[in-house]
This record gives sequence, structure tokens and C-alpha cells, in this order.
Amino acid sequence: MKIYSSTVVQNVYQAYGKNKLGKTQKSGEVGSPGFDIQISNQGKDYQLAIEKLKQIPDVRADKVSAIKQSIENGTYTIDKTKLAKSMVKSIMMND
Repeated sequence: MKIYSSTVVQNVYQAYGKNKLGKTQKSGEVGSPGFDIQISNQGKDYQLAIEKLKQIPDVRADKVSAIKQSIENGTYTIDKTKLAKSMVKSIMMND
């Protein structure tokens, strides 16, 4: 299941992986003389988006539990039309 369809956010997440984000120095701290780093607002937005994405669990345990329970009870049903549309859409987006 895709939660975010924005390829921009996904590309940023892949580009900055877990170990690639570093801390920046605050103004006035000792660093390389004459070297100043400024992060654009867009960069700050990307960094915030990445941090928020890291907080989202990979699996929605509540949904998984409910689906498992309905399968065990024999009450789980599949909407064939919705499934077919989703499959076609997925194929079309990967081309």
C-alpha cells in the first residue's frame, strides 16, 4: 500500500537515507574559517518531510490485525473490481 504518491518525497528519502543526514553548525560556532553553510527553505522542508516519514511505521498493525481476524472468521471479502483497477493502475504507472 502506498501512503505517499509523491515521487519527490520518495526520491528525497532515498537520496538522504538514514545515515547521510548530518548536523549543521549554528552561527558563531567554531568551524572552517570563511566557510558558511545555509540551507534553503526547500531543503529545510525536505529535511522535515524525511523526519516525519521516519516516524511512520512500515506496517499498520491495526489494519493487519483486523484483516487477519476477518480471514480467520471467514468473513474477508475481496472487491474484484477494485483489485483489478488497482492492478491496472500499478502496471500503467510502472511503464
